[in-house]
Amino acid sequence: MGELFQQAEAWLDQIEQTQDYGLPYVDIESKTEPVRLNLMMSFWFYDGDQLEVKEKFVKKIQDYIALTGVEFQREASVKNQRERKFRKEDFPENLLEDIKKEKDSVIYYFSDQPKMSFAPKYGVKTTFSSEMANNERYSTVNFIFPFNFANNSDQRLQCIEFFKSIVREIKIEQAYCGYRVGQPLDFTQAVPWQAFETAANYRFLGLDIDKNMAQTSAVTNDEPSLEKGVRSTAWLVYLGQPWLEKLNEVQAIQKQKPNTPLQLEPINQGMFFKADESPQLARIGLPRPQGYQALNNILKPIREKMLPLTQYADSLAEWEPIKGCFLKLMSHHNWHG
Repeated sequence: MGELFQQAEAWLDQIEQTQDYGLPYVDIESKTEPVRLNLMMSFWFYDGDQLEVKEKFVKKIQDYIALTGVEFQREASVKNQRERKFRKEDFPENLLEDIKKEKDSVIYYFSDQPKMSFAPKYGVKTTFSSEMANNERYSTVNFIFPFNFANNSDQRLQCIEFFKSIVREIKIEQAYCGYRVGQPLDFTQAVPWQAFETAANYRFLGLDIDKNMAQTSAVTNDEPSLEKGVRSTAWLVYLGQPWLEKLNEVQAIQKQKPNTPLQLEPINQGMFFKADESPQLARIGLPRPQGYQALNNILKPIREKMLPLTQYADSLAEWEPIKGCFLKLMSHHNWHG
């Protein structure tokens, strides 16, 4: 861990010196690019074993391809333990066929890179729970974008609209969009590069943690799980109705209209939050983005308490309210502390 951590520090130093946030980390030994900063959306939902839900997400993968213009190079299925050239000619029918045949969990990866051992600039990762999960386990779909995708205002608006279209059309429990440390899509391949995620979290508060947070029967109470609480603040956050009910004061937040960039919009019986006009890295030591701070204060009562205890050094969980006008505003609602 020590040596990789130093390499991660050097890579982050280079990014900050050049201000080139798209700069990948190049691994000399394997001649791959296993780490890069990305913008990522993640959607967490039940009923992932239902064909109708899977079909809706296949349509969303098509929308994502149309939005980004990406040409996938590789695809992989965890069940077959192999990657192959992206089968463009018959897509998406071939994916739908594979999904229909499968009774167990369906885990698929798509990447724009020449190999799955590279962190994608553009990529999709789908994990649909099996029928045996009995609607007690989250399924999750991640859409990966280049770090600077939202720098262009048109693309930023399209990005927000794509996110909203999913929570509008599919029953989603939790969803997030923000910056994160991109690693190879296959979780087993990503393991050696976790030191980079940790190093980045010592510098930036605005990073999402790409942790396999789905609850399984093997998860005990001392392991983090999004079944027990939400993540912390991100650029875009969506909470479905069950989580919103736990935040019974959300109406009060709307009435307050705090003097920050935070925006709220009810969608599909849940709530969509936009913490800022554009995603923020929130460099530690610089003034905190106030919309992110406000959103953190709101989410704190229902946050997964175990997040700070993961090996991921989840500094997002360490956002604490700072003294100032917003704190006074929220003091009536007991959200600070």
